[in-house]
Amino acid sequence: MLNQEKYGKITGRMMITETEIPEELGIEINDPDVHSFKATFDFYNTAIGLALNVKTREAATKFWLTPQDDRNDVPTNSWFEFFAMILMEALDEGMDSIPTFSFVNDSSDLTISGLGLLEKK
Repeated sequence: MLNQEKYGKITGRMMITETEIPEELGIEINDPDVHSFKATFDFYNTAIGLALNVKTREAATKFWLTPQDDRNDVPTNSWFEFFAMILMEALDEGMDSIPTFSFVNDSSDLTISGLGLLEKK
């Protein structure tokens, strides 16, 4: 596990999993290469979602936000960028690298993926 004495205390966690596009967005995509992903955080109550073609890496939707409770705190732009970066790195390893977990602090991050919990599609 992350050596907190060496790298500093973990200040946040992000998890990326597969998801469905929310019905209220009115988007229906019938392409087996398009998958939807969401990033959840232990420090925001709003998830970030994105659908993309896992073969071409082209976005099939814009980012969307899904509140997890009555509060409506929106992640900062840097978290959208971090989600996209970690998602692309995980997909470079293959679909079985999802879910992906990132542990972060002010100076570094540790990302664990490749757990093989989901079937390759």
